[in-house]
Amino acid sequence: MNNYEFSTKPIWQLGRQYGIEPVYSDGLGVERKVTVPHLQQVLASMGVKASSKKEILDSLAHAALRTWTQVIDSVVVRYPSDAPFMLALSLPLEDISLEKVSVVIQVTDEKGGSRRLSLPGSRGQVTSEKTIRGVKYVQVHFPLLGKFPLGYFRLSVCVKLSAGRTVEGQALLIVAPRKCYLPSSPKRAWGISLQLYGLRSRRNWGIGDFRDLEDVMKVAGTRWGVATIGVNPLHIPAEGLTSPYSPSSRLFWSPVYLNLEGVEEWRISAGLRQRAKSAKFQRRLQQLRESPLVDYEAVRKLKWTVLEELFRVFRRHHLQPQHLTARGRAFARFVSGFNPHLTMFCTFQVLTEHLGTVAWRTWPNVFQHPQSPAVEVFQRSNATRIQFYQYVQWLCELQLQQLDHVAKKYSLSLRLYHDLPVGIHPDGADAWVFQGQLASGITVGAPPDSFNLNGQSWGLVVPNPVRLREDGYRFLRETLRQNMRHGGVLRIDHALGLFRMFWVPQGGTGKDGVYVKTYVDEILAVLALESVRRKVMVVGEDLGAVTSVIRKKLSTAGLLSYRLLFFERENGGAMIPPHGYPELALVAATTHDLPTLKGFWAGRDIIIKQEGGVYPRKKDIEQDRQQRAEDRKRLWEALHREGLWSAEAIPSSLSDEMLQAMYRYLARTPSRLLIVQLEDLLAELDPPNLPGAPESVYPSWRVRIGRELTAWLNDPAILRFAKAMQRGRRKGGRMHQICRE
Repeated sequence: MNNYEFSTKPIWQLGRQYGIEPVYSDGLGVERKVTVPHLQQVLASMGVKASSKKEILDSLAHAALRTWTQVIDSVVVRYPSDAPFMLALSLPLEDISLEKVSVVIQVTDEKGGSRRLSLPGSRGQVTSEKTIRGVKYVQVHFPLLGKFPLGYFRLSVCVKLSAGRTVEGQALLIVAPRKCYLPSSPKRAWGISLQLYGLRSRRNWGIGDFRDLEDVMKVAGTRWGVATIGVNPLHIPAEGLTSPYSPSSRLFWSPVYLNLEGVEEWRISAGLRQRAKSAKFQRRLQQLRESPLVDYEAVRKLKWTVLEELFRVFRRHHLQPQHLTARGRAFARFVSGFNPHLTMFCTFQVLTEHLGTVAWRTWPNVFQHPQSPAVEVFQRSNATRIQFYQYVQWLCELQLQQLDHVAKKYSLSLRLYHDLPVGIHPDGADAWVFQGQLASGITVGAPPDSFNLNGQSWGLVVPNPVRLREDGYRFLRETLRQNMRHGGVLRIDHALGLFRMFWVPQGGTGKDGVYVKTYVDEILAVLALESVRRKVMVVGEDLGAVTSVIRKKLSTAGLLSYRLLFFERENGGAMIPPHGYPELALVAATTHDLPTLKGFWAGRDIIIKQEGGVYPRKKDIEQDRQQRAEDRKRLWEALHREGLWSAEAIPSSLSDEMLQAMYRYLARTPSRLLIVQLEDLLAELDPPNLPGAPESVYPSWRVRIGRELTAWLNDPAILRFAKAMQRGRRKGGRMHQICRE
C-alpha cells in the first residue's frame, strides 16, 4: 500500500482523525504498516464505529462535521505571555454579518467564583469558512482580554445570532506556564535511587518500609550531601503482582510500606504490643527479615492482621459519635478532601473481598459500573469496612507527610523523587473507577526492537485521548496532584506516552500495535501547571524510539531529559564526554530495568538469561557477549580520556575504584541531577528487574539488598564515595564552562 492510498482511503482518513499513524518505524528501523483489521479494532476501542464501509463513511462525516458545528473546542490552552489571547469560535452565520453577533462568556474558576465577559461581534476576525448542508459556518477569533491567573476555568459561551436564535458551547480553559518548575538551586545536585521493598533492616517486617526510608534520608541529607532520594513507585499493586509498574491505582499507596510501630494506635494498644513481643510473632518477623527474597504475600498477611486491630483501636478511641477526638476529626477531613475518588477506591477493595476476585469485568453486571444503584447500596451496607480502607490510606498519607518534614529538616532540598508508571492494570481499581476514560480491549506496549524482536505488550490499559479530553483531563490532573504531593521530583515513565502511545490489541503482540497520538500541548500544559503549583521538577524518561523533535519539545516544556551512561554515544560508538551531556537532564549509569554496573561488567544478565533458556537462538547469546565486550572497552576508553583511570588493560572484573570512576565521570556533566542507584553504591551484582525473564528464571521486583541498613549507612567507604560525588558536582560545572569557552 503506498502513501497515496493511505491518504485517500476512508478508513485511513478516519484513523488520522483520531490520531492513528498508519505507518511507523520500529526500534529496528523497519517500516511497519498497520493492517486494516487492527486499525478497525483500535477505532472500536475508542468507541468509533468502523466495521463496514457505511460505518466508516458515517464516522468520517461525523468527525469532519463536528469540527465546524461545535461552537468552541472542548479544551483551550492559554499562556500568560499570550497578548492578546485569541479565542476561536465556530458560528453558523448564514447571511448574518458578524457585526450583528454578540458573545457572552461566563468564566467560572476552580473555587466556584464567576464573571461575565461580553464580546461584540465587530471585534471578531474571520479566519476560515465552510458551507455544510447549505449552512455557512465561519471560524472567528475573538480577543479574550482580562487577567487570568494560572489555573483551570470553565467557559460557558452563549452567542446571540439573530431573531432570538442562539448557539452555546462549553470548554475547559487551562491557563498554564510554558515550562515546568525548575528550582533556582541547586543547579547541579545529586541523589540516590533505591527500591524501598528491597531494604534489609533489623527493624522492618520483611520489607523495606517508611521508617527505613526515614533513616536513609537523615544520613544521606546531612552526611552525604544528597538532594533527593528516588524510590520505586509506591502505589498499591495489582492483586497477585509484584511489579511496582503494574499498579491497581496510581492515586493511592501500598500499605506494605507502612511502619506499623509508628502508628499512634500501636502506642496506645498495650495488648497489641504484648502480642507482638510473643515468641511466635518474633520468629515470624525474623523469618521474613532473613528471607533472601521479599515474600509480599506473607508480609501483607502479617501487616493486614495488625492493621485491622489498629483500626478497631482507632474507632474505639477516636470515632465514637458522642466523642469525636481531634485525631478523629483529622481523619474525617482527610476523607472529605479526597472524595469521591478515595471512597470509590475503597469500595473497589471491599467489593474485591466480597466477590473473591479483582477481575471486575467478571463481576455481576450490577457491580461492574461504579455509579450503579447496586454499588450505592453496597457502600451503605459495608460502610465500616470501607472506612477501614480509608483509615489505611490515611496512615500512608500521615507517614508520607512525616517524610516531607524529614526532608526539610535534614537538608534534602529536592525531597523525595517519585516515579509515575506509564499505565494501570486492567483488573485494578483505577480501571474500574475511570473505565469511561480508558480504551477497551487495548494494552500499552512497545514496537519490536533489538531487545524484543516481537515487540512488547505490557498488559496495562491506556487512556482514550478523546474521552480524557472531553472530561477535562480530570483523571490526569488527579493523578499528577497525588504523585506530586510528597516530593520535589517526579519521573514520568515512558515520556513518549505524552505524545503518542503504542496500542496493542488485546491478545496480540508488539508486531500488531499502532501508534495513537495524544493532544500533547494540552497534556504538557496540565503537567506544567501542576508542576509549578506544587514546585515539583519533572523528569521525562525519554529512552528508546524518541526523536530529536520530541526531545526538543520536552526540553522547551521544562522537563529534564533522562540520560544513561550506557546509551549516550557518539556516531562512531564512543561514549559522549561529560561536557557533551545537556544541562536540562537527569544522568545515571543504569536503571532498575538494566544490569547493575558490577553485573553489567560480569555479564550477569547474559548468564541468567542463558541458563534460563530465554535466548531463542545460540547466535543471540554470542552477539550479546560480543556487544558487551565492546561496551566494556568503550567505557574503559572513556575513563582513560577523562584521566579517571590509568590501568592499561581492561580489567576482567569491576573493582570498587573503577565503579566509582564511572560515577565521577557522570558527576562532571553539567546536567542538573545525577542519580546513583543504591545497587551500584553497594556494588551489588543482581538488578531489581530482568525484563523478558519469567519468574522461574529471575525473581524480578523481589530481590533484597545484601547488606543490612545500618551497616552500609555507617560505612566509611560509602561516605568517601558520597564526598567524591559532592566534589564532582561542585567542580564539574566549572569544567563544563571551560570546555564551552
